[in-house]
Amino acid sequence: MPLKFYFGDVDSAFSSFWPISLLMQLQGSETELMKFFFAKLSIPLLAIAISFLAPQTAGAGVPSDFPYGLATGNIANTPHNLGATSVFITNGTTNMCIFCHTPHIGVAGGPLWNRQTLSSFTAYGTTIGGSFIADNDISSNSLACLSCHDGVTSFDTLVNAPGKGNGGVNTNQPINFDWVFTVDGNTVSDVLTSPSAVLGTDLTNDHPISVTYKEKIASLRPTSTLISSLVMTSEGLSVAAGSDASSTTATSNRWAVKGFISSSATIGDLLSNGKVECASCHDPHFQNTSWDEVESTWSSAPTVTGLFLRRVGGNSLSGVCRTCHAK
Repeated sequence: MPLKFYFGDVDSAFSSFWPISLLMQLQGSETELMKFFFAKLSIPLLAIAISFLAPQTAGAGVPSDFPYGLATGNIANTPHNLGATSVFITNGTTNMCIFCHTPHIGVAGGPLWNRQTLSSFTAYGTTIGGSFIADNDISSNSLACLSCHDGVTSFDTLVNAPGKGNGGVNTNQPINFDWVFTVDGNTVSDVLTSPSAVLGTDLTNDHPISVTYKEKIASLRPTSTLISSLVMTSEGLSVAAGSDASSTTATSNRWAVKGFISSSATIGDLLSNGKVECASCHDPHFQNTSWDEVESTWSSAPTVTGLFLRRVGGNSLSGVCRTCHAK
């Protein structure tokens, strides 16, 4: 009887896998029910259990674990989570989104943006293609990233305070909340200091941003180019054994675009108003652990980000560069 009662409870849950009528036919014999359960239902049950336990966003560690259609939003275990639940933590708030976003009265810079850079920047200037980027040409899309990566503006310089009743709205001048930040219990700077992450205010030695994408200039491909159609080994290249490029990286070109690993995105989808910006190559929400080169260098799993590059496999085979530049 208990076994019959159990199946009666789960009929509706498994009706999409096994017809209720079949279960009813088997309920006359507990022995047959047990055979049915272990022979037929154990596999679907295991699959369902795994689907609930397995993470639903990227971060498994190898390119083949990043199939087309996979959602890529996951900052919880990355340095972009500056709240009290990550490796880089503060005593000021458990919020992780507040360091970039606010639910109400955001400022220009990004969706419901909660930051403003305190710096002025020196832009790239004249590119080899003849485009000129003036200092005041840097768009709000890239200034959003530079509001931390300038190495000047503190993490806790925010427009709106987090939480309920913990401060008002100050859209004219951000507030420095003077929170304490720690790593492994040790107090650290509230300003970005890592040489690999700080761009500074002089952008003349970085890839041009806020620059109009001009086809054919610098061998730039057409904006209509389907990103997934590009294969980095199709131009006579071979991958040496033991290199960082996996077979998946070598035979496919998967990018995180608009929150998913996309099979339909074009180069044009990487641009903002026809211009190359920080977010053309980087997705601040994508914990891209698929680049072997990064994983073998960064030993602490929670800090592995793949530099937030959009391309699965990172820049192995120079795939980030060669997606736009036909080199």
